[in-house]
Amino acid sequence: MLLAGVRARVLSSVRILDRYLLSEWAKVFTLCLLALGGVQVLSVLYNYAPDFLAWDSDFLTVLEFLALRSLGGVHLLVPVSLLLSVIYVLGSLNRNSELAAIRAAGVGVWRLTAPLWAVGAVLAAGLALAGALWVPDAMEAERELLEREQFRALRAQGAVAATGGQAEFVSFENSRARRLWLIARLGVTAGQAFEVTVHSFDASGREIRTVTARFAEFRQTAGRWRWTFRDGRDLRFDPSTGSLLSQPKFAVLTPEEFDEDPEVMVLATKDPDRLSFREVSRYVDQAGDRGSAHQSAYVMRYHSILSAPAVCLVVIAVAIPFSVAGGRVSPMIGVAKTFGLFLGFYFLSSVCRAYGESGSIPAVLAAWLPAAAIALWAVPRLRAVD
Repeated sequence: MLLAGVRARVLSSVRILDRYLLSEWAKVFTLCLLALGGVQVLSVLYNYAPDFLAWDSDFLTVLEFLALRSLGGVHLLVPVSLLLSVIYVLGSLNRNSELAAIRAAGVGVWRLTAPLWAVGAVLAAGLALAGALWVPDAMEAERELLEREQFRALRAQGAVAATGGQAEFVSFENSRARRLWLIARLGVTAGQAFEVTVHSFDASGREIRTVTARFAEFRQTAGRWRWTFRDGRDLRFDPSTGSLLSQPKFAVLTPEEFDEDPEVMVLATKDPDRLSFREVSRYVDQAGDRGSAHQSAYVMRYHSILSAPAVCLVVIAVAIPFSVAGGRVSPMIGVAKTFGLFLGFYFLSSVCRAYGESGSIPAVLAAWLPAAAIALWAVPRLRAVD
């Protein structure tokens, strides 16, 4: 009975400690999130205010843009706010000797920081869910808003504005089907393309066919895109020698194997960093994950989005060793050390991303290598401070 009573009191004390730790963390996390969010809004206003003024946009449109941009930038705000809040709370416990008292009571660092690990896992899952559901909608709506305001301003000035879904000088590589498309002008809404050239290659990368046409039409039938080329030539090559075998003219040509999505082709003309997860996943699914450096940038963007939520666990693993070590030290010392390592993590991420975008290393390795390196560094130190 006595042992059971002692165990119950210990468990109750641990639960109180969990609530105390979470409440202190939540206060700091909320303040950091609001402060960093405010800085982000000011930065966005500084960069885009001249454009909205030039376009004569109304105040509600600017507010809508800020809301969409804030939601699209949540993957950056949450990890940094989590990092600051964790190192400040644990550093404060250490400075006030509360951490020493807790550890003297038999509570290890792993058990003490269990609520923070749980919070990190929840935030990581939340970022993954947001990245799959809400952030793509926000990023696409933001881009459409900017295009709409720009086109409206051009029309107000009497200029001719391009319609949505239109692109010029399109270069699209389909590594799955081993085809390279070159299009002078592509209009998805109109279902037309002008000055089209399609190069086809064999498994060894040797050209076997080239279709050139002054004009092409496309439509979706039974869930599959069909292309009809008009007024062109169908060139055939000997892959072993590269010599031209035939080049017959055609008035109309509809190759059954050509089924590329024109909407994905338009995505190939946009900056990968401004594409949502839904858009970049469509691109990778259509074009494949192997090809030129241009294509590797989209594949790298795809895997970077998948690996982004892991940063929430990375920041906790980085913050704990510096925050709980030592005696009565200022929390700012832990902030400085942790931020130094965190900046090192982002530097490594940037280097890996550069190599991944160039195709020098596989994109999946480039995306996950920084988190794996931090894990190898953090696990021994977490064991040492426990």
